[in-house]
Amino acid sequence: MHPAKTPVTSRGRAKHVIAVLVVPDSVALEVAVVHQVFGPRMSAIVELTDDAESAYEVVLCGEQPRQVLPSGVDFGELAPLETLLTADTVMVPGVDDPLAERPLPVLAALRGAAGNGARLVSFCGGAFLLARAGLLDGRRATTHWLFTEEFRREFPDVRLEPGCLYLDDGPVHTSGGVFSATDLALHLLAEDLGQAYAGDVGRLLVMAPRRPGAQAQFVKDSIRIAGEPALGSFLAWLREHLHEPLTLSSLAGHLHLSERSLVRKFRHATGMTVFDWINRERVASAQVLLETTEHRISEIAAMVGFGSAETLRRHFERQVGTTAGSYRTTFRAALVPG
Repeated sequence: MHPAKTPVTSRGRAKHVIAVLVVPDSVALEVAVVHQVFGPRMSAIVELTDDAESAYEVVLCGEQPRQVLPSGVDFGELAPLETLLTADTVMVPGVDDPLAERPLPVLAALRGAAGNGARLVSFCGGAFLLARAGLLDGRRATTHWLFTEEFRREFPDVRLEPGCLYLDDGPVHTSGGVFSATDLALHLLAEDLGQAYAGDVGRLLVMAPRRPGAQAQFVKDSIRIAGEPALGSFLAWLREHLHEPLTLSSLAGHLHLSERSLVRKFRHATGMTVFDWINRERVASAQVLLETTEHRISEIAAMVGFGSAETLRRHFERQVGTTAGSYRTTFRAALVPG
C-alpha cells in the first residue's frame, strides 16, 4: 500500500484539482495521458482496491462548452475557462498547430491561473500557448525539437532547451514530444506521491524505465549512430547494477568500447555524462527505499551504490532539494503486514 498523501494545495481542498485546457486542435493522446496517469482508475489499480480515493480531480476545460476534434474525438462537456483560475495544476496538452494564434480569453485564463499560484504544465507544442500568454519569459523551457527555430523566433525571451525530455523551472514544467508527456506526468506524480507510487504507475502503463528530464530527445540524427550498439539494454543493465562499484573502465569494457567512445556515445544518446546519469538513478532508488523501508540512511547509501551516507546526502540534496530524512518523513509508505 502507498501513503494516502494528498499533494500540497493552496486551496485547502481534499483533492488536488488538475484543470486540462482543451482547444480545437488539442492532441487527444496527451489529454488521455492526464486521465490515465492521474485519474481514479489508475489509483484503484495501484492501491489494489475498488474504492481507493484518488488524490486528484481531473477537469477538462475549454472556451467552448463542448469540443469535438476534426478527427472525431469528442471530449464531451467541458468546464468553463474560469475553472483554470482556481485549479492547483493547469495542464496544456500539445496542439496540432503550435504556431496558430490563440483567443485572448484563453491566454488571459492561463495568466490568471499563474497569478493565482497554479502549477503550470505543458506537453509538446502546448509550450507555445504558455509562451503566448507570456508565462515562459525568462524561464527555461522545452518543446518538440521539430519546432525549435519557430519557437525561438516567436519567443526570444524564453530560454529554450529543446534537447531535454522535460524541464522544471519553479512552478512551470514543460516537455518535448508526445511520449515525453508521460515521462513528465510520472515525474510530477513522483513529486506529489513519491517515487514508489510513480514507479508502480509506470509499470502498469508498461513504460520504459524512468527517464530523467535532462535525457536528450531522440532527434532524427541521434536515434542511431552507424556501428553504435544500442544503449537501451545497457541502461537497463546499469539500473540492475547501481549497487556495484562502477568505473568508466569497467563500463567501457562491458560494451567493448574505449572509454572515450563510451563517453561520447552516452552523452549523445542521453544528453548526460555517464556518472551524472548513474547518480540520478542512485538517488531515485534511494527515494523508493526511503519511502518503503525502515533501513537507515547509511544502509540505503550502500544498497544504491553511494558507499557512504555523506555521499548520498550530498547527491540527494542537490537533486531532490531536501534532505533524505525530510523526504522520508513526507513520503514513507505505511508498511502493511501480509
